[in-house]
Amino acid sequence: MKSPIRVVIVGRPNVGKSTLFNRLFGKRRALVHDEPGVTRDRLEEKTQWWMHRVTFPVLLVDTGGVGGDRFAAEIEQQVKIAVEQADLVLFVLDSTAGVTPLDEDLLRELNRSGVIKKTPVFAVVNKVDDELHEDRIAEFFSLGLDEVLTLSAEHGRGIDDLKWKILERFEDRGTPVLNEAPEVTDEVEPRIKIPRIAIVGKPNVGKSTLLNAILGENRMITSPIAGTTVDAIDSLADLSGKPYLFVDTAGIRRKSKTEAGIEVLSVVQTRKALEKADVAILVLDGEEGLADQDEKIGGLIEDVGCSVILMMNKWDTQRKNPGFTQELAAEKIREKMAYLKYAPILFTSAIRGQGLEKLGELIDEIIHQRQLKIPTHDFTEWVRKESTIHNPMNAKFFLCHQSGRNPPTFVCHVNDPDKVHFSLRRHFVNALRERWGYMGSPVRLLFIEAKNRKSLPRKKKTRRNSPKVAV
Repeated sequence: MKSPIRVVIVGRPNVGKSTLFNRLFGKRRALVHDEPGVTRDRLEEKTQWWMHRVTFPVLLVDTGGVGGDRFAAEIEQQVKIAVEQADLVLFVLDSTAGVTPLDEDLLRELNRSGVIKKTPVFAVVNKVDDELHEDRIAEFFSLGLDEVLTLSAEHGRGIDDLKWKILERFEDRGTPVLNEAPEVTDEVEPRIKIPRIAIVGKPNVGKSTLLNAILGENRMITSPIAGTTVDAIDSLADLSGKPYLFVDTAGIRRKSKTEAGIEVLSVVQTRKALEKADVAILVLDGEEGLADQDEKIGGLIEDVGCSVILMMNKWDTQRKNPGFTQELAAEKIREKMAYLKYAPILFTSAIRGQGLEKLGELIDEIIHQRQLKIPTHDFTEWVRKESTIHNPMNAKFFLCHQSGRNPPTFVCHVNDPDKVHFSLRRHFVNALRERWGYMGSPVRLLFIEAKNRKSLPRKKKTRRNSPKVAV
């Protein structure tokens, strides 16, 4: 497969970079808000564009606004890394504001770093809502960039023209689309699914630092300021020779402390990331200990049905407290988060890169156990056997089967669901884990009313009328 065209979007805050990113990507992926400085980390997504029956792989990169008030140095470093790797740079400007001193500063930096000499840079004049606004763009031609294009990212005007201008520069990266359907054979290489891992937790527990430690680079902006990460950022990492897609998410605060607007959108993004994830890593603060918010986030993970690893980060801060061992800490976690007792616990120091050696193996084992499919006959016989051990209300079980694997879900047909005592449900789940595992994954047991087929009245057989024969 040909390498994707790496298109990097840069500009000062609040010129519409994330809105343009979403238009080019074709989905609402980046957070968009009137508040300047929403985007901070690099957001990268792969997509495909088409031109003249040729398909082009494209990697879009959204960056933070240069020249903002918050995380200015960190954002500039992320932008610098992004443009150095770019095949093409989109320099986004605001038609309503004209060329501002911040725009000129960014242009000088692109010149000074040599980006403009080696990489095509397009001036993308945004917020040109109709042809009457075209007269606003005359001053943008004075910037001396490769192309000057006008568009309205919010309304979708000029997006197709921008795509065509980009693809014309990289015609060699395209792959012709065949008119005929490809021949179907038995020897089709299966598509490898890369495990998707969501990193979640309350603010300032070290989620971004953890991802940087896994990646071995400063991919995410980190800061003691709570709420540094506001969008869900995907990053491909390699653990023990295998690829994993890690998703860094915004810290979830209590509802009473969640500010309206961007922070609410961040929580929505985090929930979406959990719904699409194979495994969630719930990061806990080893210095401050467990908080009520940790329990609520754990409950959200369990509710979504995602597999989970509990990671006690900043464990190196407990060196001054030698009597507080990992065993004691794990016991306290189990007491407070009993509903996640199936989750394995890791003790790490992300800032020191400690405790992450077996993370890949643990993720693989959780996914392997989650994908286990129990045959219907075996599961039915197992339920009937276990119901003879503990069944205080004498519930009668008939057909039992597994109905899903994400999360592992089982349906049991019983004469009366009300007779399935809560202690019997607990016994089933505990015995099920002891027998088949399902480490790290929630287990759903559903009980529905049904009658034993043997007790159902048999249908009367109706005789068919024999055909009349003419004599």
